[in-house]
Amino acid sequence: MSSLTDIESAVIDGRIDVGVVPDHRRSDSLSYTPLFDEEMLLYCGRQHPLFEPRDEPLSWDELRDYDHAGLGFHSPDMEATHRLGLRRQATVNDQEAIATLILSGCYIGFLPDHYAETLLRNGDIRRVVATGSTYDVRFVAIQRRSPAPTRIGEAFLKCLREAHAGAS
Repeated sequence: MSSLTDIESAVIDGRIDVGVVPDHRRSDSLSYTPLFDEEMLLYCGRQHPLFEPRDEPLSWDELRDYDHAGLGFHSPDMEATHRLGLRRQATVNDQEAIATLILSGCYIGFLPDHYAETLLRNGDIRRVVATGSTYDVRFVAIQRRSPAPTRIGEAFLKCLREAHAGAS
């Protein structure tokens, strides 16, 4: 999996026609087409102390006592981690690695709700409930502004828009 910076650079350099990235920062060199939104929720694994059900949401002071796994590049995940004051003890490059660390029972971390669905259903993870412990991420297709996008790039973008119609 490529980092957001790698994808943006590849589009700007013309190595790829279209990229799909979280919409968290903008470049004047790129055009942005909204595609879909993901809800990010905080989770822990079965062996984690927070796995046992609680009657009330956790406070942020309580959550800050636990090790957090997060993405190591500028992203909505990193922004949420800083905003919420979570104690990042593991830094990774993709959601799969965050999921693995959550499953270890040693970390809490954010995952997209659809990604976590099977793990939740199987009882491998549990949502950690605290006020403000969710955030939404909008994903966008990016193309370079100049030179004009290729016909193939435009056709692919049209397919993406149609596939995600009504999702954002």
